[in-house]
Amino acid sequence: MASDLTKLIKLLKEDSKTLSELEQLLQTERQCLEENALDRLDTINHQKHPLLVHMEANGRARREWLHESKLPLPRFLDLLAAKAPPVMDLYRQCESKLQQVHKLNEVNGRILATSQLRVTKLLSIIRGQHKHNHIYGKNGSEKAVGYSHVLAQA
Repeated sequence: MASDLTKLIKLLKEDSKTLSELEQLLQTERQCLEENALDRLDTINHQKHPLLVHMEANGRARREWLHESKLPLPRFLDLLAAKAPPVMDLYRQCESKLQQVHKLNEVNGRILATSQLRVTKLLSIIRGQHKHNHIYGKNGSEKAVGYSHVLAQA
């Protein structure tokens, strides 16, 4: 089993390094998003792309390797934990880094979505196309308030 694991170990070490680089880039991306440093975001996106391509290629290689071993994943992981604990530790480390990268990416996505919504609202206000405010009438129903809507009667 040890000789067969060398390819998997190599892939996991590459993934660990790549995930660490992605984590750093995502943290930098978050700072740029928070500071509205759009010029630096383009550079970060160009740096992320090859890392993501590399991760995808390694993922395919790992799936092929597992398919060639003819073991279901749960059984393989059990064997790995029993026969090669250092390799299992490396696998868990990659899993942990992947989860961290996923969380960072979600945070950046939320920041980006909020920023995009803010820009869209500002543009609609500038264009005079903003949605009207809503108020509640005396019977509790919600009504859109436009420029010509009477708010009170004498």
